Amino acid sequence: MSEAAKDTTPLRVLDLTPRRDQASKPAELIQITGHQALTLNARRSITILWHNAHMQGVEEGKDYTIEIDDLKPDDHKGYEMVEEAIIALMQTILTVKLADGRTRRVQFLGGNDLDDPDRPAGVLNYSFDKRLVEILKDSAIWGKIALPVLMAFTSKYAVSLYENVAQWTGLNRKIYQDFTLEDFRSMMGVEDGKYPAFGALNKHVVKPVIMEINALAPFNVSILPIKTGKKVTRIRVGWWSKTKDEMNEAWKEVHRPKIGRKARISNQAVTVFEPTPSENRIVRNDQALKDARKDI
Repeated sequence: MSEAAKDTTPLRVLDLTPRRDQASKPAELIQITGHQALTLNARRSITILWHNAHMQGVEEGKDYTIEIDDLKPDDHKGYEMVEEAIIALMQTILTVKLADGRTRRVQFLGGNDLDDPDRPAGVLNYSFDKRLVEILKDSAIWGKIALPVLMAFTSKYAVSLYENVAQWTGLNRKIYQDFTLEDFRSMMGVEDGKYPAFGALNKHVVKPVIMEINALAPFNVSILPIKTGKKVTRIRVGWWSKTKDEMNEAWKEVHRPKIGRKARISNQAVTVFEPTPSENRIVRNDQALKDARKDI
């Protein structure tokens, strides 16, 4: 292959050298389907298991090893939660549209062996479906996921939005993403039939998620509900980089105890736009996003 040809070859996720506390997570694992029933721990475990495999070298037919403690939540409720997450991930189906138009469905997690819960420093031995490895080895779009930030979240919906925005921030000249209301619910992994009205969704999902992400992540997010008549029909998710001071404060909060966090961050602005009937604001550029935040 000529040097010129090499220069045009897209960089793949597997070409990246993994960093200990930062996962390069393929878009195919971020944009999963059927994850509504997954708990907070299960959603985080997808990233942790992928990152651990990436560190060990992803290959078809390979088994990977991870310490069970690495999959436990911070509150150390323990082995049972890890086991529940593993079973849930074995039942999670990833749907991918292939370049030739075919649809491929694979389990996220393949066969595995879990050590006895009473064994000190127990491990999980696990594998990925060979068809999943075929997809991931050619993946050229990813999100940079800071593992300390991931583990600091207390909302499973925050994990979903954080990872999606982490992927979008790598796209040039793009500062927002539009969704139908149903597609937004699907992306967030909101259970079918739960919080059907936007008011309830806003109260129980959107506001808490934005509060956590804006307090902990290396970027800020906003959500703009767009109405058709009196009904919210579309959602615009916007994002922008934090200032240096905001980054420093977020990193400090990541490493503070979760106890008392809600009280510490509740005074921060929750950027949820509520257009009036006569003002259906459409944010068109980064400066407009920042200006709109000042109106809250």
